[in-house]
Amino acid sequence: MNISTKRKIAIASFISRFVRKARSMIRLKNKTQFWRGGIKWDLDLAQGIDFAIFLQGRFEPNTIKTYKKYVGLGFVVLDIGANIGAHSLPLASMVGTSGKVIAFEPTDYAFEKLQTNLSLNEPLSPRVTPIQAMLCADTSKARPDAIPSSWSLDRGGQKHGDIHPIHRGTYNSLKGAVPMRLDDWLQRNPVGQIDFIKMDVDGFEIDVLEGAAQTLLTHRPVIVMELAPYIFEEKGRKFSELVNLLKKYRYSCSTFSGDPLALDGSLEKKIGNGCSINVILKPI
Repeated sequence: MNISTKRKIAIASFISRFVRKARSMIRLKNKTQFWRGGIKWDLDLAQGIDFAIFLQGRFEPNTIKTYKKYVGLGFVVLDIGANIGAHSLPLASMVGTSGKVIAFEPTDYAFEKLQTNLSLNEPLSPRVTPIQAMLCADTSKARPDAIPSSWSLDRGGQKHGDIHPIHRGTYNSLKGAVPMRLDDWLQRNPVGQIDFIKMDVDGFEIDVLEGAAQTLLTHRPVIVMELAPYIFEEKGRKFSELVNLLKKYRYSCSTFSGDPLALDGSLEKKIGNGCSINVILKPI
């Protein structure tokens, strides 16, 4: 049974408050730099992604473990929805000195933290190209002023309307982001064969994939993607559109353990209301 994102945040919030109080009592900072898994991070323990890295050594450790099955030395990887670099830096370690990670992140908050975390990590940082961009299918369409890209573990303290009502993400500005199609960026910036894509864009998957048709059909990368069906309606889209698009691009879907997931109406029910799962998409 999948646990809702809202429930996960509530649990993390409880643990985080306990840890921060204990650290404060012995005069340790809760917003400072930490080494985890050979990577140096600038972390705020009141933030969900940061606290997960502090507590587990990795953000989504099972996902990062899965990457190792599909990412090797010399690979070119796209991290779409890179956030603070929680996956970009581990991926940079996997691709080695001859590989590349192109990290796309639209929000000002997360992109600034991504740049900070990259600056702390030589020699990994030269392998990562950070780009503040909102990947989409049509650059002429209006975009939102802000999207969620952080998860506060503090109760209250935010203005009404700043937090997503279901997954509790905090909205952050897109002021510095350039709207672009992935196909167009890669045409202007050829980086060789695209071997692997990690995508976590909270309901914008259809827009990103529609702007990446040439990339997917030409390069046929393996994709690890977070699927959260409940979030599509608020974007004016349907989860079934994403399912049909993946079938159109000739991809199969499975869990990390290798169990096949049918790309049909049963997938949304299997994931569950208010929940999300990470899946592997492989070219057929």
